[in-house]
Amino acid sequence: MAIGGLGRALEALGHEVVVHAPVRRTGRIVSRLRFNLRLRHFRGHGFDLVVGFDLDGCWLPALRGPTRVTSLKGVMADEMRFERGPTRLGFHLLSRLEGRNARAADVVLVTSRYSREAAIVAYRLDPDRVKVVPEGLELGLWPDLAPGGQSSQGHGEEPARGAIETRRPVVLNVARQYRRKDTGTLLRAMVRVVDALPNAELRIVGAGPELGRHRRLARDLGLTDSVRFLGEMADRDALRREYAAADVFALPSLQEGFGIVFLEAMASRLPVVAARAGAAPEVVPDGEAGLMVPPGDPLTLAEAVTRLLGDPDLRARMGAAGRRRAESFDWAPVAARFLEATGLVRESAPPRP
Repeated sequence: MAIGGLGRALEALGHEVVVHAPVRRTGRIVSRLRFNLRLRHFRGHGFDLVVGFDLDGCWLPALRGPTRVTSLKGVMADEMRFERGPTRLGFHLLSRLEGRNARAADVVLVTSRYSREAAIVAYRLDPDRVKVVPEGLELGLWPDLAPGGQSSQGHGEEPARGAIETRRPVVLNVARQYRRKDTGTLLRAMVRVVDALPNAELRIVGAGPELGRHRRLARDLGLTDSVRFLGEMADRDALRREYAAADVFALPSLQEGFGIVFLEAMASRLPVVAARAGAAPEVVPDGEAGLMVPPGDPLTLAEAVTRLLGDPDLRARMGAAGRRRAESFDWAPVAARFLEATGLVRESAPPRP
């Protein structure tokens, strides 16, 4: 759950929000653990809710007064099942802290029905304490691109579909490069896509432990001229331009706790191709906003991508349906669900002007 977006939505509803977050001076994990060590002396005085995300709050003392909430963006114990080597070991160690944090909470929030079942089983949680509140999106940051790439809100500066560097058919993938994201299957599918559409291009945004392996695989498959690895993209404007310039979004993950990138793609009117696994079918309506394919199946994945690239009318219909779907995840209704799930619905908190 994007903390900033949720916080702003809660403030707009009249609630005061205070955010404590780690300052990253060393490695990501080390910084986070040091941050949690400092929280050992936090007592929560003056707060109605204390919300810890994922493992954050795992060493909090028992709180008297505020409701303690653990919000899980994913379920590390479930994610680690698909990883190998040092990555799996790291997830295993962090999942122990995440489970501790979840068991100590009065309310546990998860982002999908899939994650709810995974968390209950992995962390031995009371089902009555586990509530589903989906991820949200600040739609104001995602202009509604009408077919052809021009904003339906009149923002002529928005790029046209395929405007990044060339007008090749573009398939976009945005994912942290872990094994569970199954980029290897997407690369194998692209061999068939390029056979059918020789000028098609796959653009991959994201870094991670499997990036080197995926680069080598693309080279071995003869995709050097058809795949661009763009690395981590911290510039959100640049990322939105990638979405705006693509024709199809493809992410065949073997496991997704929610998949915020699906919302980003749908907000950009991109039809989605995803594996029928994890929470993806909950987020992307199959046959409406995208196409679901069997996990780990490059042939069917290639057929779905090629079908969409070759049918602009189908892309437009699914893109429009996806945009409508994304609008239902705007932060205002998601924040209302958050308040209901945590028991903080108060008539005494008038919306701020």
